[in-house]
Amino acid sequence: MKKVPIFSFRVALAFLIAAASLVMPNLAGAAAARTYTVLVGAENVKQGTGVMAYFPESLRVHVGDTVVWKQNTHEIHTVTFLAGNPEPVLIVPVPPPPPVLPGPLMINPLAAFPAIPAGGLYDGSTYANSGIMSTDPGNLTQFSLTFTQAGTFMYECLVHGMMMSGTIQVLNPSVEIPSPAEISKHAKKTMTQMLAHANGLLEEAMRQVPKPVHNHDGTTTHTVLIGWSKGQLDLMQFIPGKLEVRPGDTVVFMLSSTNDAPHTVTFLNGAPDINFVLPVPNPPGPPILLFNPQVLAPINPGKPLTHSGIFSSGLLQPVVGPTSFSWKIGNIRGKLAYQCLLHDTSGMVGLLVVDR
Repeated sequence: MKKVPIFSFRVALAFLIAAASLVMPNLAGAAAARTYTVLVGAENVKQGTGVMAYFPESLRVHVGDTVVWKQNTHEIHTVTFLAGNPEPVLIVPVPPPPPVLPGPLMINPLAAFPAIPAGGLYDGSTYANSGIMSTDPGNLTQFSLTFTQAGTFMYECLVHGMMMSGTIQVLNPSVEIPSPAEISKHAKKTMTQMLAHANGLLEEAMRQVPKPVHNHDGTTTHTVLIGWSKGQLDLMQFIPGKLEVRPGDTVVFMLSSTNDAPHTVTFLNGAPDINFVLPVPNPPGPPILLFNPQVLAPINPGKPLTHSGIFSSGLLQPVVGPTSFSWKIGNIRGKLAYQCLLHDTSGMVGLLVVDR
């Protein structure tokens, strides 16, 4: 099962941290016998590889034990126990003014911000949510619950849906279960094994890149595939990551047939990075997490690609589109670095080398 659209951002969400600090449990006085750790996601930034899974996906604990989920990737995730409630939609329209905002969409507060039961004590009967977590600066990196009732409780990532889901089975203390150290060792081994499949997946993706087309005017049209997924393994890469071109050539950037995530193709040319999400104050509540219109729409479309100014495809999206964007190479020479504004910290960067 492939992932639903994902939105990765680098922005300090101070409200998230402040809210969590008010309600996170004081585990020092808890009656929990043991504390277990679940790693949230896995990645190899140098390879641009991510795994959309919890490690371990299935965990057995005793009544009174605590589970700590630790964010393990730049890619955003949540840990969400629905407890029979409808799954919150991740992306929602901005509510009517006030305030008046320069954009139509935002992240649903029900998904973005923590919902933690009193004292962090969880009996499985209510909605509980970590809020959005990431290893990027300013984001939450940890979430914990202490389980007070026996039962089997399912949870998921609201960003990636049921493809990224887990189960906590809470048992009576008389049942023998593995120790936290044993669970951690097995989880890390599984994570390493899954990441090791990345090389084979890249070879599979490279075989699907369309061959260059040589045009009558002497120029060439090249194609770069964007993203490649298989099961829970995700290549956050431009394929090929490095491409040699000439002035007058055209480069078509196209979402791959297996990719279900939105991306951008953005040449900053030395300009500051563009945040995908803009926190807008909305007292007395949490900020509105607005999608930056500068990311959603193309920048300098139709102009030849040069070393001057920002060039961006805007948001490329599977199903709803657009799914591709192209540029003609201007009368330049040298290197043109580019990135996906959503996944650059996860290793999604590329390079065009322009030679005459």
